[in-house]
Amino acid sequence: MERSSGAAPPRRSGGVPRDKGADRELLAIEIERPGNGLTVVALAGELDLSTTPRLEGRLLSEAKGQGNVVVDLTRLTFIDSLGIGLLINAHRERENGAVLHTVVSPGSQVERVFALAGIDSALPLFLERAER
Repeated sequence: MERSSGAAPPRRSGGVPRDKGADRELLAIEIERPGNGLTVVALAGELDLSTTPRLEGRLLSEAKGQGNVVVDLTRLTFIDSLGIGLLINAHRERENGAVLHTVVSPGSQVERVFALAGIDSALPLFLERAER
């Protein structure tokens, strides 16, 4: 009898194992600086075990910066516990009175996961960028 760890099997594209270059296709990171010391970190795709390392240094650096940061997750289609942990760490790393806001799409997988896990008690969440 074969046993399973309960973990989801690795995702594969077309039956071919993913390489590190494929991770870039899974998560797009855009850094916007609209002015007034505000930085917007907009993510699209999947924030998970394979893609979180690409974002970690950049997000923590922005969180430690001088201005406020908006993390826009409205185009994120998937997030796992590692991605959530990174967002919470970035929120905790803020310095100089900086504020870190997180924007999610209403009804998205990300919003549902955040609601189930009670993330709104750890992060300020908004449904639109304009709310922040």
